[in-house]
Amino acid sequence: MAELLRRNEAFRKLEETACAETRAMATTLLKKSLRWEAFHVIRCASTSTRNESHCRHYDSHLLTLLIPLKLAPDGVCNGDLLVYHPPRLAVSTVANVFCKLRHGIQRNLPFPIRKWMTLRDLRRGRCNRVPVEPGSVYVFNGFVLQHANLDVEVGERRSLLIHYYDPGYSAGLSGTVRGVRMLWDRLRKNMTGMYPGT
Repeated sequence: MAELLRRNEAFRKLEETACAETRAMATTLLKKSLRWEAFHVIRCASTSTRNESHCRHYDSHLLTLLIPLKLAPDGVCNGDLLVYHPPRLAVSTVANVFCKLRHGIQRNLPFPIRKWMTLRDLRRGRCNRVPVEPGSVYVFNGFVLQHANLDVEVGERRSLLIHYYDPGYSAGLSGTVRGVRMLWDRLRKNMTGMYPGT
């Protein structure tokens, strides 16, 4: 799907500009030269995928492009992206690993508790809801912006996420988690004959 998008000149220019700015930032602030590598994820959210909702986290990558493909009906919980503030300003490998462990513990809390925590954060202004439109492209740095997704109470929501430039501050945890998720998705596909959410 990303290759189809890259045939569109406007998307290609947006991607090139965002990547160039991210590489320049990495060179200046992190003193790292990062190679171009795109990690693609189709996120399907529905009433059957609540384990992926209300899980605040930081991305392992410096740049994320979010392309909404299909939205769930409007409502309190329609799968919207939530962005927490303020952004984290300094990141070390040790701090990042501890943060991933903390988020892992939160991810394993029962769904009603995670949802209550998220909605409380919204009420108290600790995060902002980001309304999106299908076909638009949203660019953000999920490495410094803590974020999560609301659950979907009715219908289904699908998004394409493209992540770029992993600076390597996870001591191998990110690659391991990605590998386990890909294996789990493959196993679920083999058991049902379909990908999750399809």
